[in-house]
Amino acid sequence: MGLSAVAAGSAQAQSASNPALNAPDQVAWQLFIQVNSRAGGSNSVFETWASDTDTFQPTPQFPTAPTPPSLRRPVLPQVARDGVQAAGGLLPALPPGISDGVTEETRRNKATFDFIVQNDLYKVSGLKAAFGKNLSFPVDAVEVKANWVPVSAIPAFTNNRVTIAQVPQLYHVNSAGGVQYALVAMHVISKLVPNWTWATFEHKSNPARCDILGCRDAFGAQQAVVPSNRTAGQGYPDCVKTPALAALLKAADIDPVYENYCLKGSQADFVDNVGLDIRVGNSVTEDGFVATASCMTCHGRAAWNKNGQATSQAGFLSFSPNGPIGPLGALLPNWYWSFNSQPPIFEGKPGLTRTATSADFVWSIPFCAIDDTQSPVPQSNCAGK
Repeated sequence: MGLSAVAAGSAQAQSASNPALNAPDQVAWQLFIQVNSRAGGSNSVFETWASDTDTFQPTPQFPTAPTPPSLRRPVLPQVARDGVQAAGGLLPALPPGISDGVTEETRRNKATFDFIVQNDLYKVSGLKAAFGKNLSFPVDAVEVKANWVPVSAIPAFTNNRVTIAQVPQLYHVNSAGGVQYALVAMHVISKLVPNWTWATFEHKSNPARCDILGCRDAFGAQQAVVPSNRTAGQGYPDCVKTPALAALLKAADIDPVYENYCLKGSQADFVDNVGLDIRVGNSVTEDGFVATASCMTCHGRAAWNKNGQATSQAGFLSFSPNGPIGPLGALLPNWYWSFNSQPPIFEGKPGLTRTATSADFVWSIPFCAIDDTQSPVPQSNCAGK
C-alpha cells in the first residue's frame, strides 16, 4: 500500500480537508497498514527499509532485501533512569520485560534515507556545513521506531497474559542473532504535514498500554476512549476494531497478527484549541515519563550546533528527584537562538543569533551522525546499542 493510497484514503477521510490533520487516527491506521504490509516471507515492508546502522556509516546503503532487526537498548527509558539517578531520585519503574532484553530499532523509507544521504546529514562534517540551513524532508518521508521483546520473555512481559506457544498467532515475529523477537510497540511518523504526523501503537497484551494517559482512537477502536486503570500494569481489554478499520485490514495484504495491535494515540499539534499541552506516550518507548510525553515536542527539539554535535539545550528530558520530565507544548526560540531583546521573537529581529539548527524532528541525525572529522572514523553512537 503506497502513499498514494494513504493520501486517497476512504470516503470518510476524503470528506475532511487535509485528513492528516483532521482525521489523524484514520491516517495513522493507513500508515500502519502501509508499513506493515507483506514484503515477502514473514517480513513486513518496514523490515525492507534502512536502519540507523544502514544510514549512519561511511558509505550508507539502502537495503536491497529484508534485513533482520538492527537492535539496541531502548534509548529513552535508559536516559530517564540515568538522569533520575544522577539527580538523586528514585529510579522509575521499567516495563516487566525490560530486564529481559526489550530492544528497539529505527527504520526509514527510501525518501527519508535519500534526503539524509544527499544532504550529508549522516556525518558530522555534513552537519557543520548545513548549520544555519532550514531543512525539510519530502512529503513522502516515513519513519518507524519498533520495540521488540525476545519471544522467551513474552510471558513475563505480559504478566502471563500470553504464553510462548501463543506468540506466533498473536505477534509479528522476526529473528536477530539467532534469537526470536516479538514486536510489542511501534511509532509511525510521516511528513504528510510540515510537522510530521505522529502515532504510536502497542500490542493489545501490553500490561501498561493505556496507563497514565489512557488510549484514544476515534477511527479504529469501537471503544474510542479507554481510561487509565487506577492500578498500573494490570492490562486492558482488546481494542475491538470498528467496521471501517476491519474493512481496511481485510482489503490490505497484511498478516492477520497485526489485528492484535492497538492505536494508543496520535498527535497533530503541540497544544489543543484551549492551549493545553497535547500528550502522547508509549508505555514501552517512553517508559518512565509517559505523563509528560509529547512526540511532536520531543522531536521538535532535535538539533545540532555549529560543531555538528547534538545541542545540550535541546535535550529531550529534564530531571528532578521526583522523576524525568519530557518537554511539552510549542517549541521555544531559545532552543535554537540566543537573543538580547524581549519577546516576541521573530526572524529578522535585531540581536537574534542562531545557536542550533533543526534536524526537522529527526533525532537520529544529531545522535547517530558518524564523526568523520576524526581519523579513523569511529562507529556511530547508534550502532550496536
